[in-house]
Amino acid sequence: MQTRSTKSLIVKTAEELILSYGYQGFSYNDIASAINIRKASIHYHFPKKEDLGIAFIRKYSRLFSLWTKRLGTASNRERLIAFCRMYGSLSNNCTRICPIGMVAADYHSMPAGIQEHSQELIAQVEQWLTELVDKGKKEGEFREYLRSSDTARHMIYVMSGSLKMARIFKEPGRIKRAEKDLVFHICKEKEQ
Repeated sequence: MQTRSTKSLIVKTAEELILSYGYQGFSYNDIASAINIRKASIHYHFPKKEDLGIAFIRKYSRLFSLWTKRLGTASNRERLIAFCRMYGSLSNNCTRICPIGMVAADYHSMPAGIQEHSQELIAQVEQWLTELVDKGKKEGEFREYLRSSDTARHMIYVMSGSLKMARIFKEPGRIKRAEKDLVFHICKEKEQ
């Protein structure tokens, strides 16, 4: 039991460090100091930093799957807004970037295993968004002229970019404005 909770604590601490400083911006020493354990304990669970990075990406893949299931019977517009607001939550008051933004920033300096799992996470998010746009168009909530896969990628670019800019300027309003712009450009106007 102790081993499992230590492993979870290591991943949680790495998550905070990765989202705040990037994959290259932390070490096992940083984790050991933050949670008062020996580096050997971290290496026991994650022999290489790549193993810890993969655990981080897999965690976000699972969290995203759970998050999409919790949306239940929400309308397409509500799902779009929820997706945008998820980025506001990830921001943690403009102190962090999203996992996709972090991956993009450090991609070429990451080990191949992390690159591969990162591509899978991004494909998972793109697929969900593409299906959302398809459904929104079919059900008359979204504009008909949208190209679903292009729009899905655009949503990721806009929200990930808004997080980065909010962090640089310490302006959470940038994330909210990005949400409003996406909703305006994707959703049909509500009839009065």
